[in-house]
Amino acid sequence: MQPFSITQRYQSAITAGALRPDPAQQAGIQALEALQQRITQTKPPAKRLFRLRKTAPVAAGLYLWGDVGRGKSMLMDMFVLSLPTRIRAKRIHFHAFMLNVHQQLFAFRQVHQGDVMERVIAEIAKDASVLCLDEMQVTDVTDAMILARLFTGLMDAGVTCVFTSNRRPRDLYQGGLQRDQFLKFAALLEARLPIIEINGSQDYRLAQMKSLSRTFMFPRDGAADDFLLKSWETLTDSAPSEALRIEVDGRILRIDKQVHGVAWLTFPELCMRPLGANDYLQLAKLFHTILLQGIPRLTPEERNEAKRFVTLIDALYDHRVKLIATAETPPDEIYPQGDGTFEFHRTVSRLHEMQSEEYLKLAHIA
Repeated sequence: MQPFSITQRYQSAITAGALRPDPAQQAGIQALEALQQRITQTKPPAKRLFRLRKTAPVAAGLYLWGDVGRGKSMLMDMFVLSLPTRIRAKRIHFHAFMLNVHQQLFAFRQVHQGDVMERVIAEIAKDASVLCLDEMQVTDVTDAMILARLFTGLMDAGVTCVFTSNRRPRDLYQGGLQRDQFLKFAALLEARLPIIEINGSQDYRLAQMKSLSRTFMFPRDGAADDFLLKSWETLTDSAPSEALRIEVDGRILRIDKQVHGVAWLTFPELCMRPLGANDYLQLAKLFHTILLQGIPRLTPEERNEAKRFVTLIDALYDHRVKLIATAETPPDEIYPQGDGTFEFHRTVSRLHEMQSEEYLKLAHIA
């Protein structure tokens, strides 16, 4: 039996009261449904992973862009669910995808000489015929320099690429190094993909956050655990969680519970292990919202844990990550005495600010 189309899923969500009709999303729905039909009605192309086609394929995917919280990720999820199971579809955050690409490039270089990009393209194409990349932002020069070749190869290998982003292609990576290399990628997207703007007046992500009774709850008890579970269900629409493993400075950072740009982590996982600024930076880029469970009252002997917590909050704050937390005490009493308490006052101030509506309105910086 064929799965529901994206239009059917969207209308069903409206009927159930989970969504309100939004005219701004209609262009995206129509484009995604047309793409779904093209994918399901087209036979898989012959594998020609190491030779470019003489002519570019038409509509090799879709690029959805618009302000934060306009429903782009939701539409992408509906699109993935609407594809038959025989279609090898992969949905992943753009930053996580690029981390994987660089890890594959490094691994191939250990055993092969010369250019290994075509091997990486072949591996990705073998794993997915439809690649859905959420929250595309480009801030890294190493990414900017390889994007054109990477995605030209993937599209020529028959991979359908769907992107969501807060900006149109040519507005990405403004002022970045080697931007001329990035512009080749922007030109590729404009030449091969429909560019669809979704920019209604309703910020659904902010509405979800504002629907929560609070974002910081203490003390640590059963009510706090229930609060965190309800917050998770609200922010993820109760979607099944997935595990994610990312490599940072040669070690593996595990995120056992994450989906749709939201991660659930505990204080011991983040601040009682030997993690550093780079680990927290990767988290801040990957996730627009983090649920942090069980912040304890820290003693003077736990100055290392306090220092890691300061570094964590700095990274989340600088990248405008939304924090939902449970703690043993209010922010002002987390680390009242010990080395570094002066610096910790800034963290307390940031924890208070991160609960404000003004902060919640800020767009995530990936």
